[in-house]
Amino acid sequence: MQPSPELQPDLFEREKAVLDRALRAHADPSFAVVHFALAELIAEYERVIRDMRRVISHSDRTELELNIANQRLRELTKALTFQNRHDGLTRLLNRNTFIFETERLLTQAPVALILLDIDHFKQVNDRYGHPTGDKVLMGLAALLHNLVKAPNFSGRMGGEEFAALIPTDQIRDAINIAELISSQIRDLRCDNEPGLRITASLSITAAKANAPFEQLYLCGDDALYRAKHNGRDRIEIVWSPLETQ
Repeated sequence: MQPSPELQPDLFEREKAVLDRALRAHADPSFAVVHFALAELIAEYERVIRDMRRVISHSDRTELELNIANQRLRELTKALTFQNRHDGLTRLLNRNTFIFETERLLTQAPVALILLDIDHFKQVNDRYGHPTGDKVLMGLAALLHNLVKAPNFSGRMGGEEFAALIPTDQIRDAINIAELISSQIRDLRCDNEPGLRITASLSITAAKANAPFEQLYLCGDDALYRAKHNGRDRIEIVWSPLETQ
């Protein structure tokens, strides 16, 4: 005699619990929460793959049910991996990922770092409101996404500060990209505020392979400050590449 359906054990109880926690984390902006959920989800995904054949042959689960569960795990793993690496608003690389990828490249090759800060962004938020400010950030992010192509990459460092990393030993490569970015930022428009004009200050700093990221970033940040101090809407270039320590 078979137990009634309501008394039968839920053979997917463990997977459902992991999926539920992952779905809740997917809506949570906290880096720590997403990172933990991602690690748990990847571990569960690996377990399902490892045990699939054994489970099929020793239980009532069907191959179709396991494939569905496996597909859901794949999709959530992909979504959480993206969320863990990208900024929630702009969808560019987040600060942690940008630094990680830059440090990885610095162990292999020389690079040029472009830092970018929107001019008078606080006034944009104060005058037009934060929804319009968010549209400006997203518009700038779309611009960077279109102009900074692989093997180059871009990210949001926080607030109104963005960055682009160019693997090159020729600073002119970074200058060409920075000039194009600066020019197209001036052409950015918001549909709800056609009179709003945006400019940005930029800096370019180069480093040889194995130079420390902290020094590269601080040097670029100092140059960005000079660009602001010297009138904004301009590019400050540090011509001598940083050496290894």
